[in-house]
Amino acid sequence: MAQPVRFHATVERLTRHTPDVVTFWLRSDKRLPAFAPGQFIHLTVDPYEPAGFWPESRVFSVANGVADRLTVELTISRQGGYTSRILDGLQPGDRVWAKGPYGDFTIGAAEGVRRAVLIAGGTGITPFCSFMDAALNRGTQSLEQVVLHYGARTADLLIYRALADACAARVPGFRVHYHAETGPLMDSSVRHGRLDPQDIVAGLGDIRETAFYLSGPKAMIDTFRSSLTGDCGVASERVLVDAWE
Repeated sequence: MAQPVRFHATVERLTRHTPDVVTFWLRSDKRLPAFAPGQFIHLTVDPYEPAGFWPESRVFSVANGVADRLTVELTISRQGGYTSRILDGLQPGDRVWAKGPYGDFTIGAAEGVRRAVLIAGGTGITPFCSFMDAALNRGTQSLEQVVLHYGARTADLLIYRALADACAARVPGFRVHYHAETGPLMDSSVRHGRLDPQDIVAGLGDIRETAFYLSGPKAMIDTFRSSLTGDCGVASERVLVDAWE
């Protein structure tokens, strides 16, 4: 893995999906290390002097492959006071500090795994976005099949659907299923209701050589991990979690 660095960046642009979910594109002042899909950065909006102590910050998964080694994409949801400062305060042209990359939530890294099942709730999709971004250029590497289950509160909050659709169309072995808890559905490809671990496993058949990757709210992760390793009989080492969430 690349050695993390501290870098100054400019908010290049942003998209407000809702008042509580915003995507930011940050452009670093310097060339960044190579990011592995699934890694994260620490972001601070507080003043920082390189010779001083690192200020208060929050951790966010990177939602792109950082192929240009300069542009970092983050999708952030409102979780408390600090994320509210980010969502309500940051504007294009603002300057921020970040450090990274960190993390080893890398898809396909487990030995003996030929199929990966990615389970994302809400903005938990972001570590999988960097994987999808890379897969469009390099394929899924050692994996024969990747199945993404992507859920959100409402269908319009499936904000990375275009990226997932592109992977389903262009990457061999990639499949995607969409889930929306409430509200009107955009089309028949979006299933109504919450992500359900037993339904997901039942649709897979033989789960040997399959690893499950979980990313989303803590309550969702806890429920899925318990169900997968309990009722569904998945070995605990085959359930991997985006641990910082």
